[in-house]
Parts: sequence; structure tokens; C-alpha cells
Amino acid sequence: MDRACPDPALDTAPSAAHSGSMHTGQPNGGGTHGAWMTPEEAAAILDVGLDATTSDVERAYRRLARAVHPDRLAGASRERVAAAGAEFARVTLARDVMARQVGQRPVATSYATEQPRRTSRWIVLGWLAVLFVAGVISFYGGAFPYWAGDILLRLIPLAAVATAFALSGRRAFYTATIALLAVSVLVTLLFATFGSLVALALLLVPVIGLVVQGRKQAVRPRSAR
Repeated sequence: MDRACPDPALDTAPSAAHSGSMHTGQPNGGGTHGAWMTPEEAAAILDVGLDATTSDVERAYRRLARAVHPDRLAGASRERVAAAGAEFARVTLARDVMARQVGQRPVATSYATEQPRRTSRWIVLGWLAVLFVAGVISFYGGAFPYWAGDILLRLIPLAAVATAFALSGRRAFYTATIALLAVSVLVTLLFATFGSLVALALLLVPVIGLVVQGRKQAVRPRSAR
């Protein structure tokens, strides 16, 4: 009667008669059957790169396991079955070593941490452009038209601290931004004109945008800044 052949890729523990060992390289931390194997050797056996992902390793392992599993050799000589068992154990050990290699691999964070910083600076520049338009309108039709002191004493400091908070997320800049924004709202309401109200509306939008960027920066880990 023919012997049934289960899926060998799901059977990772062949009988003792089929097991083999390989004592090369450095210890892998207690691998299959007490054998030793380096990640380089494991990658070569599975025909994958050292930077292979978990799915790459599993795919390579299943392909090889189906080819070398001793249960595929029903009726073959004892020597051939023993050789297949040793090869299957070697493939299984290689899978275990590569699985540990993937698990110990440091997560690449350089791009993930730098890219948001570059993007936020472009957003900051966009908000500053809107803030500049609000300053021009305020100068010509704001609460104190044609007075450069309003620009120098109120709008430029507000733009500076809001930008500093957006880029650093420091609480001191946040407090200064809110204080100067409150002064701008109060001055506009006390000396309300159509131009000053338009300037205030345009002023609020970029300042709020810069504050939002600063809040994101504040919750970001220091190592990512």
C-alpha cells in the first residue's frame, strides 16, 4: 500500500532517523538539533539575501522543504532517506537562523524621521507666505495703517515665535505665540476697520497652521528631530 505524503513544509520535525547536524560557523543560540550555523550560511542554503524579509524566508523554506523532505522518498533506500532527513534538518535550521536574523535586524528609521521634517518646513514656508500677505494688508488697511511700528512690534514678533514653535515644538515659543496672537486680536477689535478684520482673518489662518505644526513637532521623539 502506498504511503500518504503530507505537506512536508508543515512538518518541521522529522524523526530521529532522519535528523542531521552541521557544526560550522558560530553558534546560533541553540538552533535545531543543537547544530550551529551562521546567518551567511543560512542565507546561502535558502538562496536568499541577508536582508530577506520574513515572507522571503518562509517562501524559500517551503520550496526547499517540499523538495527534500524524506517522506517524499517512500520506498527509497535507507541511505537515501537518511540523507534527505539530514538535508531537511539543515534547511529547517537555516530557516530558524534567518528568522532570528530578521527579528534582530534594527528598524531603519533615518528616512522615516527625516522626511517629515523636510515636509514640515515646506508647510511652514507656505504659512509664512500667507502671513506675509496678512502683514501687507495690515500695513495698508489695518488698525494702524502705514505705521511701520505695528509691523515691527506686533506682526514680525508673532511670525518669528510662531515659526520657532513650528520648527522646534518648544513650549516657551507656544506661550509667546498665543500671547502675541491675543494682542493682535485685541488691537484689531479695539480699532476695527474692514481692512483690519480682513488682515486678522488672514493672520489667524497661518498662525493656527504654524501652531499645529509645532504641536506635531512637540510630540515627536527628540531623536527624530
